[in-house]
Amino acid sequence: MNSRGIFIAIEGPIGVGKTTLANILSSHFKSTLLREIVEENPFLSKFYTNIEEYALQTESFFLFNRIKQLEDTKKNLLSKGINVVSDYHIIKNLIFAGITLDNMQFYKYKQMYNIFINDLPQPDIVIYLNSDTDVLMKRIAIRDRSFERQMDRNYIKQLSAEYKYYFNPLSIKHNFIGKEPVILEIDNSTLDFLNNDDDRKFIIEKVEDAINKLGGKTNV
Repeated sequence: MNSRGIFIAIEGPIGVGKTTLANILSSHFKSTLLREIVEENPFLSKFYTNIEEYALQTESFFLFNRIKQLEDTKKNLLSKGINVVSDYHIIKNLIFAGITLDNMQFYKYKQMYNIFINDLPQPDIVIYLNSDTDVLMKRIAIRDRSFERQMDRNYIKQLSAEYKYYFNPLSIKHNFIGKEPVILEIDNSTLDFLNNDDDRKFIIEKVEDAINKLGGKTNV
């Protein structure tokens, strides 16, 4: 039995359903929900209208806020045996920064990232969600966040391609520093975890199996 809390993170491109699934899993497993800060980023609305101008400010804000969140999570939850489900993994900072920053900015950004990542808690399980670009664009439009209304389709397509690169089994050992997590890759282009009982049961059973193999507790 793991004396430290089980840490599950959900990742994937914008609009893929990370927060929806995180809510479902945290409720089912009676775990603490960790949600990334998005709307609070003061540069985000400007970023989507002028990516080149505001990329560094936007990515830096996200990085340091997520570092603080994860430090607190390690200290106040995981170290006390409390399970956590997060709707992001810190590696998303490299994925987004790799698209938006120029080469020199990204080199310096990655150096900074590597300094902090070693002391952060690493998930035991990462659920990597992916979907077709058309599905992602539709979901983005439906949720209608003000700062996403001018979302560029090519940006979403490129983002999905970056996620596939980072989560490729041949890339994982290079991209996940320290402990390599269990990766559950799910194409949810046709799944509806929120409204379809069978789809919800499908993902819950996959997560339960992964937790059991790790010798962890589910708190169900």
